[in-house]
Amino acid sequence: MLREVGKPFQIEELELAAPKQDEVLVRTVASGICHSDYSIAHGVLRAPMPIVLGHEGAGVVEAVGPGVTHLKPGDKVIGSLTPSCGECAMCKEHKHFMCVQMGALLNNCTYIDGTTRHKTLEGQDVYAMCGLASFGSHMVMPAGSAIKVPHDTALESTCLIGCGVTTGAGAALNTVKVKPGDAVAVVGCGGVGLSIIQGARIGGASIIIAVDPMPEKRELALRMGATHTVNPFEENPMASVRKISGGLGVHYAFEALGRVETMEQCWGMIRPTGRAVIVGIAALNQSVRLSAAGLLAEYEIQGSCYGSSSPAVDIPRFVELYKKGDLLLDEMITQRIRLTDINRAFEEMGRGVGARSVIMYG
Repeated sequence: MLREVGKPFQIEELELAAPKQDEVLVRTVASGICHSDYSIAHGVLRAPMPIVLGHEGAGVVEAVGPGVTHLKPGDKVIGSLTPSCGECAMCKEHKHFMCVQMGALLNNCTYIDGTTRHKTLEGQDVYAMCGLASFGSHMVMPAGSAIKVPHDTALESTCLIGCGVTTGAGAALNTVKVKPGDAVAVVGCGGVGLSIIQGARIGGASIIIAVDPMPEKRELALRMGATHTVNPFEENPMASVRKISGGLGVHYAFEALGRVETMEQCWGMIRPTGRAVIVGIAALNQSVRLSAAGLLAEYEIQGSCYGSSSPAVDIPRFVELYKKGDLLLDEMITQRIRLTDINRAFEEMGRGVGARSVIMYG
């Protein structure tokens, strides 16, 4: 539990309410640590406190609330950021990644009814990130957020599909639909950036340029499918990307760091009619400045939220790609840790060490 921005996590015993209407109780098997968790812990993104973070979790259903018919105890599930309610205007347009209920879960860190499920032993309300709170041994989540996967699914690896992989691979395969022959640049090679690289590879891109200052991340990017790497601390990333792509620039430049300066760099990497795709999340009060000259060349800039995904379709699809060996997940996991190691893992994330840490329960 995080009680205050900038302070260490505290491991505490909490009371967790039983699942209510259209909710399920899940025993957490594994949870990835995502940069969005880090952003909340350090005040870049705001959330109410105290809070249980974690939104990249997978586990086993232990109980279902009233109205839940598609899940039963014993089912394996991967938690999704969106409950895909099916009733709001965005869901009816098949844009489940923009479900109105998802916005409430993200912004308020309460459940859909506006209340919490976690309490301290003294009775204080505790908020839950995305209505998931996968930094806990058990999760109560909206039934629509619990995506059933086959019983032989390795949750200790596929938990990454809950956020980073769907966000990254989805950006390449759904948001822009990378196709054979495309040239792509990816700025930032953490878990999301590596997933973008894999999505671009699966989509058939002929040039995939990984931009990251950490040598171990550039090496890992090559294993994920990058064809070239650029160290932005030693060379101009925009000039290097243009040179590698034949001087014209890339079709798509993906930003996966959440920094304004790298978002602006992506604008400088694309070719005429190219697109800068912003996947990372910067502080919401910041602005991006773009050269107007790019507009004459029909440059485009686009955000990508949760990989423009339909989780009920995309999460099982990514699980199958993992099983076939097309989507590499185990190779992305830098370390598997106990919950007691969480503060060390966050400190390492702040220094840019590693791609993904996974908390193992049980």
